[in-house]
Amino acid sequence: MKLKIIIPVAAAMLLVCGTLTAESLPLKSVNKANEVIDAAIEAHGGSEALDGLNTLVQKAEYLTIATGQSRKPGPPYDTGQQSNFSAIDLEKEIFVAQNKGEGGGYVYEQGVIINGEDSWQLNQRSGTAAPLAEPDFHTQSGPFIRVTPALLMKQLQARRGQSNWLGEVKLEGRMHDVITLIMEVGPALALFIDQESHMLTRMERALPPFGQVEYSFLDYTMIDGIAFNQKFKLFINGEDNLVIDIKKTMINAPLDRYVQLPSDLRKVAAISPDLLSSNEIDEGVFLIGGSGTYALFVEMADHVVAIGGTQTVPVSIKEMRKEIADKPIRYGVLTHHHSDHVPGAAAYAQEGATIITFRENEAVVRKAAGDEDAKLEFVRDHMTLTDGKKKVELYNIGPTPHAENILIAYLPDEGIIFEADHFPQPASGVIPPAVPVTFAFAAALEKLELEYTKLVGAHSPRVASPADLETALSRQPMSVTGGL
Repeated sequence: MKLKIIIPVAAAMLLVCGTLTAESLPLKSVNKANEVIDAAIEAHGGSEALDGLNTLVQKAEYLTIATGQSRKPGPPYDTGQQSNFSAIDLEKEIFVAQNKGEGGGYVYEQGVIINGEDSWQLNQRSGTAAPLAEPDFHTQSGPFIRVTPALLMKQLQARRGQSNWLGEVKLEGRMHDVITLIMEVGPALALFIDQESHMLTRMERALPPFGQVEYSFLDYTMIDGIAFNQKFKLFINGEDNLVIDIKKTMINAPLDRYVQLPSDLRKVAAISPDLLSSNEIDEGVFLIGGSGTYALFVEMADHVVAIGGTQTVPVSIKEMRKEIADKPIRYGVLTHHHSDHVPGAAAYAQEGATIITFRENEAVVRKAAGDEDAKLEFVRDHMTLTDGKKKVELYNIGPTPHAENILIAYLPDEGIIFEADHFPQPASGVIPPAVPVTFAFAAALEKLELEYTKLVGAHSPRVASPADLETALSRQPMSVTGGL
């Protein structure tokens, strides 16, 4: 059963403000938080046991509920399965993770080894290992720490001076104290500690632009004197998103064998941080973005057509203005309804642009735009945007295993195709074997008989070619599983 907050955290904070004087509030908030932390640490195994927790290895099975990522905009949402392996050494700042599964038209087997200068990104299906130019232990290990109460308790031990007591709420009929935790990276966390058992039962954090993420920790058991949850649930804006069943937990086991690079993986070019960039791939056609999200901007005679709706669109628009300063964005094209491909609607609405989407996605897009009066235009199978000379052709290549309706953009004169989520490719190096969505994409291009020379996407700065797509279609996947 999902937890229900009877008194919201914001209201609880007001309650605190009403009972404590303004002068004493900061100090009392910190002191109260420390009382809650002391009791929670004791309930989770005690400071001595937690201090002695240096390495942790876990194997788990995931059920993923594709909230906001299903083939259709609303429930019931699609599901997928995933096996996960995680190993962490807190003293040496080593982290190893491997994931194997499928969902959304993808099949994946991949991982990461964070071990100082000997850090790698692994793709077992592709049979490759790419060194990480700038490995980040805290960013990579953060998701694992956030779903592991024992590791969160260790964070509280180390960062108690930064924690505050927000108030108390009732969850499932039991009173909880709410305290904050600020980790090395990421947004602040609100931890809900049961006032009787002193166990961590829930956690929340805000994750703009997607909303509120809620964590539920269930079925505790003691392993070597430390409390570990055996089940974990994650909710996004109150809707089911992830269920984790932890199958195996090992404390203070050596990690030597997990950090060894499998000998049958081929070493490829290093992966560097994906910084903001602008690439004019043809005259007046710019691929702009960073951090794995990109949009295409096409300069027309008296306006601009923007294609793609990821969260970096506002920054990309500013970058685009360095190249095209005097023409308004008339159209903002959203490829599909997924939660990572509609945040740009807000920026397009602020620009006064007409947002092009599918009628089935109207509610999702208006919510993302934050403006019920945003100008929307609906496409069914095909739409042409033109200034009388230059053309942008929009085609619905759905249904695919990824989305019921999904647009690609085709610039016939320039021979450019822009796609989202159907041709996964690294920024450089080896093209990986095709996944189901790639085969669907290739079949759609063949049916439409589009002639192109450049293929760009919403998640890579790479300008690919028809030969790259053929390489993906012809490659056979490998399987080199380590910790799993």
